[in-house]
Amino acid sequence: MKQGEKQWWGLAQTATELTESLIYASDSIRLFPAKWRSIKSRLEQLSSTISLLSEEENQEIKNLLEAILSTCHETRLLADQCRDDTYTRGNLFLRSELNVIISKIDSHISNLERVYVSSVLKLTKSSAIVVSKPGPGATRDEIRFFLRDLFARLKIGDSEMRIQAMCMLNEALHEDDRYVKMLSIEEEGIDLLINLIEFGDYDLIEEALDTISVIARYESYRNTLVIHGIIAPLVKIIESGSLSNKERAASVLNKLTGNCNNAWSVSAQGGINTLLKNCGDSDASRELIRLSCEILKNLNPIEEIKNFMLESNAVEILSRLVRMSNGQDEAMQIRVIELLTALSDGEPDVVELLISVLDPSSTQYTNKTREVALKSIEHLCFSSKKLINKLIFSAFVDHILYFVRNCEVSMQQAMLKAACYLCRVSHEAKIQFGQLGFMSDLVQMIESKAYEEHEMAAEALSGMISVQRNRKKIIQGESNVARILKLLISEEEKVKKYLLLVLVQLSDSISGRRKIGACEYVNSLESLAQNNNCDAKRILKRISGNKFKGILNGIWS
Repeated sequence: MKQGEKQWWGLAQTATELTESLIYASDSIRLFPAKWRSIKSRLEQLSSTISLLSEEENQEIKNLLEAILSTCHETRLLADQCRDDTYTRGNLFLRSELNVIISKIDSHISNLERVYVSSVLKLTKSSAIVVSKPGPGATRDEIRFFLRDLFARLKIGDSEMRIQAMCMLNEALHEDDRYVKMLSIEEEGIDLLINLIEFGDYDLIEEALDTISVIARYESYRNTLVIHGIIAPLVKIIESGSLSNKERAASVLNKLTGNCNNAWSVSAQGGINTLLKNCGDSDASRELIRLSCEILKNLNPIEEIKNFMLESNAVEILSRLVRMSNGQDEAMQIRVIELLTALSDGEPDVVELLISVLDPSSTQYTNKTREVALKSIEHLCFSSKKLINKLIFSAFVDHILYFVRNCEVSMQQAMLKAACYLCRVSHEAKIQFGQLGFMSDLVQMIESKAYEEHEMAAEALSGMISVQRNRKKIIQGESNVARILKLLISEEEKVKKYLLLVLVQLSDSISGRRKIGACEYVNSLESLAQNNNCDAKRILKRISGNKFKGILNGIWS
């Protein structure tokens, strides 16, 4: 570096050191704190702008730096007097002097930006001072300096430099969460990002949204984004941005609205209408619709917002989406069904639509989507006896039995739970499922060693046997009683308890006692009776006759 360059570059370093010192000192001044906060903010902006200077000698920038140093010395003197309470010219005069300082700093910032933009400094990619990203052991001040350098480039750089700065910023945020923390407390940076989202070109908006998305991952920093006004530009992009940026903005808004947070801010910006419009837009992507539904579901617990959605025909819009979607839309289908369920109070049209999703002949829904639809039906209908009765005499029962008999284990379990619940709470359900052969399915599930729901199946079977026509049906089956007796040999105690209850009820009838007594596995009852099982003893007493009296006398006498 030449002598002249060293001289002016020394001025730049001194100016930076003085501004940083004043920024720190301003925090402890109690007189006119709002004015000093304003001065602090401008000093931070001034420091960031100085960091962009090139090392090439330039008389104009040298003059500007000398003026900046003069202002910094004036500010330091005034700050010391305010902090030490030695200022003697009165509050009105002090306020006036502070306003002059603010005006001077604004002028310095404007002059530096003007010089930069007019290329007097010739800040090209080859000659601009590029601050390297600090290493893993970087101090807080080093991280802060790096971020402020990027802020300065974003404010007064050309398009290429701004995109480069945004890429560097995003890279740093993804690699080290210390940069996220520092950025979240740098008001200048947050405001700058929001400004880029509102007024930047496509590439800058995309990068800025990615940056905001990283910050929004951290729950503790989300409120900072909201305070600085991020909601309005996000809603605006979701409404009229490019498709990819709509998805990015919706992803951020989804994070900011969790647990009903910021619901009224979204509503105040017309966000509810915008999100519903996405759901009804045939040109919207599946991802955008999915995110829109998630956001609306976040906001749904607010009664006024829920009512507004209902008045805006949200149920009709979502129902149409469910009917028109296909198997490739699984994630979207699930979110639409979840929102539809949250909005519904069990209206017949909605329940009928959800039942149609379970139809095994339909190829437009995956099993995962069907599981969600089943949970929705349970949520809407299982607490109402009236709605349960409607389910029992609809296609719902046929769909459940199909998947119990023909689907993989996870789907079987979900359908079995629903069927068992209905049989537990509804006498009509027991009759309906019994007529359709469900008891044989239950026995088969208990026999299956790979099946995890033995106890549930056994409990359901014991409940269904309480209906006389079901007892008659299972007795008439060629091997049902034998299979149940055989299961007593190997099943765990909880399952045995329910199987014995089944046999107790079967032994109430002559045909049932005859069936049990004639079975080759009746010795499983004898073994349990010898271990003082009361139910086994009771069954054996009922089936005992002259043929068994001598054999069993020692057991139950």
